Amino acid sequence: MRKPNGSYGAPGWLPGGHAQTIYPVLIRRPEVAFRRERIDTPDGDFIDFDWLEASETRDNAPLVVLFHGLEGNSRSHYALALMTHLRSIGWRGVVPHFRGCSGELNRRPRAYHSGDYTEVAWMLETIRGIVPDTPLFAVGVSLGGSALLNWLGREEHRAARIVAAAAAVSAPLDLTAAGIAIEQGLNRIYSRHFRSTLVPKAMAM
Repeated sequence: MRKPNGSYGAPGWLPGGHAQTIYPVLIRRPEVAFRRERIDTPDGDFIDFDWLEASETRDNAPLVVLFHGLEGNSRSHYALALMTHLRSIGWRGVVPHFRGCSGELNRRPRAYHSGDYTEVAWMLETIRGIVPDTPLFAVGVSLGGSALLNWLGREEHRAARIVAAAAAVSAPLDLTAAGIAIEQGLNRIYSRHFRSTLVPKAMAM
């Protein structure tokens, strides 16, 4: 897959990573309708796929698969923003939920993580089977980006047969450094937020 060059420039009125992270959570989120499809996994569990509902979208329109971040879901602000844009240009979208992130605990005591590239592969192959002739694009945010990049790096030739292009947004590449950083300074805000949902899930497994 070709690796394009590019750069990102933050808006002048929203400097700094903390402001850019918190601001989208505070603004009003767009209304997006999804159709949920639950598909059983090979190990006896299930994955919930939320498909963007867009009445004016062509059946052969390109499809964007969004892998959400840690404890995210199809209602995360970035997911709603992306799906709203896709709807406006006539594209399709789907958000496959990592285990335990769709609002219901999974059947098996298996957690998701950024190294679980086999789950990413299964999700994309499942989607490809549903839409065999559709241009397919994959996007991962944060942990979802790490998992997607993991799959792309490990199974490059297989990936090239499934997706036309892929992108990762704010993906932590050095997980040890990221784990240390999130426990320092203002980053502890995010750490406490993640633990508030991760710990109850782990106790319920």
